[in-house]
Amino acid sequence: MGKRYQIEDCFRIIKTNFGGRPVYCSTPEHIKGYFLTCYTALLIYRLLECGLDDKGTHITTDNLIRTLQNLNVVDDDMYYRATCKGSKALTALTNYDDLALDRKRYKPAELRKKIKNISG
Repeated sequence: MGKRYQIEDCFRIIKTNFGGRPVYCSTPEHIKGYFLTCYTALLIYRLLECGLDDKGTHITTDNLIRTLQNLNVVDDDMYYRATCKGSKALTALTNYDDLALDRKRYKPAELRKKIKNISG
């Protein structure tokens, strides 16, 4: 596939999956900020997609984005409880960097440590 297809695919992802249209911003600064956010999300998505592909797992755009949107954690007093359900994309993300996204319960200290390790 040529570079043109890849560029068109990126714009399709921004418009379709990241809500790049319609734009309700009116000032040039807000419009630039809005699209900078969209392009940053696209970059993060593409890096994640390449990382998963390198580990031998290809996940479709819609499936990966839907899985990421459904990743929620609820505060259950002493624990944080994951509300996401198992899927191929969740398993791939869990194995990507030993994130343990499929665990049912997290102690607050464990979750803080994990976030600290990720943010470096």
